[in-house]
Amino acid sequence: MTEPRDNNTIWNLTRGQWFQAVCFALCFLAFMLAEAAVNTSAAVLFGSERVNIVYALGLVCTGLGFLSFSLPRKLVRGERSRKYAAFLAGALCVISAILFLTTNQAALFCLSAALCLLSCGHIGGYVYYNHAMTFQGSRYAGKATGTGMALAVLLQFLIQSVIPLEALFLTSMIVSILLVVFLASRAPRNWVPADPLPYSAENETPRHSALILLSSVALMSLVSGLIDGVITTFHSTGTYNIYQSVRLFYALSLVLAGWVADLRQRKLLPLATTCFILLSSISTALLSTPAGYFASVALIYGYSGFYIIFLTILFCDFAPRTSRPELWAGLGRATRCFTVAIVVPFMPWLYENWRSTMLTVTSCLLSVAVLLVLLPWISRNMTKEPSEQRSPEELIRLFCTECELTPRERDVLQMILNLEIGTLEIAKRLGISQRMVQRYIASICEKSGARDRYDVVAKVFSGQL
Repeated sequence: MTEPRDNNTIWNLTRGQWFQAVCFALCFLAFMLAEAAVNTSAAVLFGSERVNIVYALGLVCTGLGFLSFSLPRKLVRGERSRKYAAFLAGALCVISAILFLTTNQAALFCLSAALCLLSCGHIGGYVYYNHAMTFQGSRYAGKATGTGMALAVLLQFLIQSVIPLEALFLTSMIVSILLVVFLASRAPRNWVPADPLPYSAENETPRHSALILLSSVALMSLVSGLIDGVITTFHSTGTYNIYQSVRLFYALSLVLAGWVADLRQRKLLPLATTCFILLSSISTALLSTPAGYFASVALIYGYSGFYIIFLTILFCDFAPRTSRPELWAGLGRATRCFTVAIVVPFMPWLYENWRSTMLTVTSCLLSVAVLLVLLPWISRNMTKEPSEQRSPEELIRLFCTECELTPRERDVLQMILNLEIGTLEIAKRLGISQRMVQRYIASICEKSGARDRYDVVAKVFSGQL
């Protein structure tokens, strides 16, 4: 067989991975432009005091859109029908975007904006699902995702500083939708449009890991909602412009977070995110002055980059190991939408009455709660027993856990540990094709950073990844 190549640089991503990274970045750009366009238009139609309410309702629509993606996956079985469903969501998104950007009627604006964000969320569910499947097991998912998101933020900065928002917003939305539809039409028949992986039906969602992920993202989102509510109010009233040069710190943090995510099998990402959330919470005490605002928002954007990468990468990593990958891939984003929507409407009143004291104390307490939720995970990843004290069975189990191998990959691993068994024999014993065996071996190599199956065996019994 041809052994999988050793991808020692990000430039060795496959063409499909590059294509998906671009598609993901454009989709992220469309989300940011959609939120900004809705909030800006709402300030004109309803007044700055109601922008946070519109923002919260928009988040609910986006979250429902993410959840709605998993429904057609169960109801629509045909590949062609699923492509049509994605096309209809894209058409609805474009038409409703044109309506809410051009209308002066409050009722039509509310309806079209809700439909735009709902369909945008549905398309986002598609993109996140494709992202999880395309980068499943990749050692460079964090770098590709963070860099793409950072470029999207830079493009948004240019759009909202130089070019009228409406024109570029609509253009980027159309381009991202076309890319999603194109990706659906070109994906392998047995991968993205249909059953994503042949072992997905055998998986049971790991409940403990799911609970940690959902709880930590919900708590992080509460902190994000407290801060978002305040700075959105600042922007809508003209106190500060959140889309000026300080936003470049957001792009920088996304790149940094993406690189951190790929270090040591994601082990450093929870710790780094926790540190940034504590710093950003303390910095909210400085929001009341112009100089303090810039420093505080710079740290807040630093946290936002790590927080967004956390909920994107870890849920995309987690999704293929569940029985419903199409739901779990975007569930982190949906959780963020619903949680932030809870606190955003109340922040103008709370900040006006309690100023930064309430914001700082509350966000610090929530940050400590995040730390407590993630502490077992962080401590488990930071401590490691000497490999010589473990039995071969323990080393194999540890390798499978740290590399997050799927049930089928574990079966293949057990086979390739016997170097005398070839891929054809493995295929016969497992009842799958030889090509599928090679795919599993390639996935195991990529997850562990091994050059070939012989290097996998060496890594298993050395206890070092």
